[in-house]
Order: sequence, then C-alpha cells, then structure tokens
Amino acid sequence: MPAPYVLCFDIGSGGMSAVRFDGKLEAGGYEEIPWETPLTAAGVTLAFQKLTHSIQRDDPAAAIAISSFMHSFLVLGPDGAPQSPVYTWMDGAPPEGMDVIRSAVGSSFHHRTGCHYHPMYPVFKLASMKVAAGSRIVSPKALLVETLTGKYVEDYGMAATSGLLDIHSANWDAGILRASNLSSANLPRLQEPQAIAGETASGIAVVNGSGDGFTANIGSGCESSNRIAITVGTSAAVRQMVSTPVLDPSIGTFCYRATAQNAFLLGCASNNGGNVLDWARREFGVATSTAAPKREIPVFLPWLNGERSLEWNPRMRPAWHGRKPEHTPEELFRSVMEGVLFNLAQYVEVIEKSSGIRAEQIVLSGNGFLDPAVAPILAALVSRETLQPESSGLGTLRGTAVLAWRGLNHDATPAVERLLERAQRVVPVKDDGLRARFARFKELRRKV
Repeated sequence: MPAPYVLCFDIGSGGMSAVRFDGKLEAGGYEEIPWETPLTAAGVTLAFQKLTHSIQRDDPAAAIAISSFMHSFLVLGPDGAPQSPVYTWMDGAPPEGMDVIRSAVGSSFHHRTGCHYHPMYPVFKLASMKVAAGSRIVSPKALLVETLTGKYVEDYGMAATSGLLDIHSANWDAGILRASNLSSANLPRLQEPQAIAGETASGIAVVNGSGDGFTANIGSGCESSNRIAITVGTSAAVRQMVSTPVLDPSIGTFCYRATAQNAFLLGCASNNGGNVLDWARREFGVATSTAAPKREIPVFLPWLNGERSLEWNPRMRPAWHGRKPEHTPEELFRSVMEGVLFNLAQYVEVIEKSSGIRAEQIVLSGNGFLDPAVAPILAALVSRETLQPESSGLGTLRGTAVLAWRGLNHDATPAVERLLERAQRVVPVKDDGLRARFARFKELRRKV
C-alpha cells in the first residue's frame, strides 16, 4: 500500500504551485501555473482544479491544505458571485481609504493591528469601497476552502495581514470595522491554521492553512525566535516568531498574530526582491555575478516598486550612488544584487533589536536563492550560520504540509529538523569592501 500523502497548494504573486508531501515531507509531483491578469476568482479556481488533476495520485490524499500570499482578498455577493477582482499587496488603495481609518483610530492603528498606514493593506481598500451588508470578504485561500467544504473560515494569520484584526484579542476589530462600514457578518469565522475546516464531497479533509509568510517560517523550522527566516521570491521578507507582540510604529517592523495562542510573526517585508534581480538581469544582460568586485562599485538603493519596511512609503524610488561611466554591466548587476541583500541584512538587525533576541541561525527559502551568488553575500552580511535547505524554493509549501499533517494529528516537524541538519551551510563570500558598502547603504537610507 502506498504511503499516505497530503496535497499542498500555494497561491503566490506570480501563480499557483502545488506538490504532494508524505509524512516525512518527501515531495513529489511539483507543478506550477502562472496567473493571467487581472487575477479573478475564476482564475484561482481553475488553476486549483488543473493542479489537483496534475499532482494527485490514484489513491486519495489524506488532506488538502492551502497557503496564500498575504494582504489579498476579493468580495463575493450574497449569491456567492464575485463582485471584485482579487486584490493583492501590489494593488494600491485610494487615499480616502487611509484617511477614513486615520480619522477613526489615528496613531493607534499599529498598536491595534500590527500593520502600518500603507496602501497595500486590504483594510484601506475596503474602507474606500461600498461592501453590501450581505456580501462577504474572502482571501483567495478562504475562497478555495469554501469551494471545497462549504465552510466560510479564515486563519488568524491571513486575518491579521488584512489590517482588520485586533492583534491583542484575536478577534475582528469592531472599531475599525465600523470605520470601514463593515460588520463581522462580512467576514469569515476564525480558526487555527491547522484546524480541519471541513471535507470535500469525496471525504478528503481540508485543513485551514495560512499566509505564505507564516508557512515559510514553519517550513524553514523557524517557529521559535532562535532562527530567522529570510524569503526571496517576487518580493522579499525577513521574519522571526515571538511570543508577545512587538509594537512600535517608529521601528518599521510589522507584527501579525499567527494563532490564537501566544505566537506572533515579527518581521520586515520588501516590495523589492526577486523582481528587482530579474529587472537587473534584463537591464544588464547578466545572468549572475559570483566574483567579488575587483574595484569600487556603486551602492544601489533598490526601491523600484516603492517600499514597505522600514519606511512604508510607496513613493520611494531607486537610486545609484557612486555610479561611473566605466562601470561594467557585471559590476552594475552586482551592485543591484547587493542593494537587495543590504536591505534584507538591515531588516535582520532591526528585527533583532526590536525583539531583543539574537537568532542563532538564518534559514533561507524562496526561488530568489537559486542564483548561486545570492546566499553567500547574505551570509557574509548576517555573520552567523546560514542554512540553505535542499529544495529551499519549497519552504512555503513544506510549511503548508506541516499544517496539513498537524490537522491529521501527525507531527512532521522532526522531518523539518532533519532537513535542516542536511542543509547546506552557506560559505560567506570574501569581499573586503562589502561591509563598507553596507554601512554606506544604511547611511544613505537615513537621508531618504
């Protein structure tokens, strides 16, 4: 008899991916489908159906679990028909949405939610919309869970990233709902991420799942403060789990509730990750740059797409400092790569200062680390053991599998630990000028 398996799906910025995992977290059948734009409920559902058909075996899965990019939602009418496209973190909010919330709760917004005044958050989009009393607000994950089970539920993590959750009570924030002309009836019932939300028509358990930042930490073995997870995908993020909320809007970190228990995701997120590296490859015709510079290269501030942490300013723009006509495409590409990584290394410093806990290890995940030059530069900047697990691009899906197996009362975390024991210990790059350029980056950032 074949070993039991779970089907795991990740709804990402660029598309949906899926894979099978057994109880030892051995992966099989990976498939990915890119999005067509604009992203719609039908597009999400169709991609899920295609991937399910591609990766499931003849014997039924023990469970299905889904992760989703955070800060995403759509509106369903009373009849269940979509009334909006899928809004993502890349979609801005009209200024009036932020004005409404600012007028209602002022500077207490971060202390109440762990979020910031930034147009990516769903609360500000919703505050500028007219959502009917009978309509429902769902994340793409909640949409699929309801399609499969008929249950209208969400996990605490995805709820927290909407800007509508009271981080202290783990309930929807009544004052923010009133300011947004919403009620709790517009929103799903909250459950733990490992809870079984229901079953499919064929009797397969559907586990609630969570946002991709939460599952990336789980799949990277970073469920306690002694490890920090760094993910580079389309965007990029640095995250540390803490047991009490860390709430200081001046620092620039976010803090999202992960479960109903004392678990919070403290971190920094950037709009500029793998997307900026891809831009540089196109711009300079360079696939990678593994050799350390032989002369001084410019410092690049990588904000092609505005920025979230630390400034939460969508109007920030990229800039070169010290660029000269004689700099080669390879040197300019290297400068861009360093700029993206300087940003992440500074996030590590800020997060640890905020939490008061220095992590012993850094764990990498996301396809941005498939470039062999990226991890060694970052390892040199963070100055501690940096682990790059096998199949690090599957970190988010692996964390989703851990939640699926927890829902089935099987603890798969020992398999994550074994993965980390086998993980590559990244050898830091040797570059005498790297630290000086990093210091220059931080100095320039203070002047922005």
